[in-house]
Amino acid sequence: MRVPINLASQPYENLRPFYLAAGVAAVLLVALSSWVAWNLRLNRNETRMLTEQNDRIENDLKSLRREQRELEVWLAKPEVREIRDRSAFLNSLILRKSLSWTQMFMDLEKILPDRVEVTAIHPTLNESLQPELHLTVSAGTVQPLVQLLKELESAPQFGSPAVESQRFPAEKATDPNIILELKVGYHQVAEEPAAAASAGTSERAGDHPATSEVRVRELAGPTADSVLLGKGK
Repeated sequence: MRVPINLASQPYENLRPFYLAAGVAAVLLVALSSWVAWNLRLNRNETRMLTEQNDRIENDLKSLRREQRELEVWLAKPEVREIRDRSAFLNSLILRKSLSWTQMFMDLEKILPDRVEVTAIHPTLNESLQPELHLTVSAGTVQPLVQLLKELESAPQFGSPAVESQRFPAEKATDPNIILELKVGYHQVAEEPAAAASAGTSERAGDHPATSEVRVRELAGPTADSVLLGKGK
């Protein structure tokens, strides 16, 4: 029978697993460090590109602001302001000439609820140079005005209405009606040839539709572009 006896002062230990694990950890650490360094370099390049792009945009904005200030100064000149006012006046004349007032009254009559009066109509051009109507309507209660807004939204000739202001009657006011001011886009549908001819004849003769339900009165003055239209209560 043999008995192993180790007479060495420092017995031998098998460190191969430790060295193997340390080598694997070192390899992983080198790979991770390389990946982080590559990402840092990539992010640095992207940051530099974004910074350059931002600088270009800032320079463009400064140039545009400078041009805007120059244009504002130019537009503020009296002669330019006079041209703008004349252009707006001519555009309003063209708009009033191109719109058929008879057809517009007929379109309003179709959607106007009972107990609602349209007291003023002012046609203008919006920022897109599209016809737009500024209406002032009144009613004794809120429900007919809400119904009018719904009818305007559903009518193909009109766009979505935007309420600009509303005024409720005071306690001792002589007029008990609720007044609503709104604007709405208007697209006039082409009339049938026969109807257009008869409408044009009536407009040339100065005839506007006057029935028991619709009352029209043109305002006097060279710049009058509003009319009164009411629907009997």
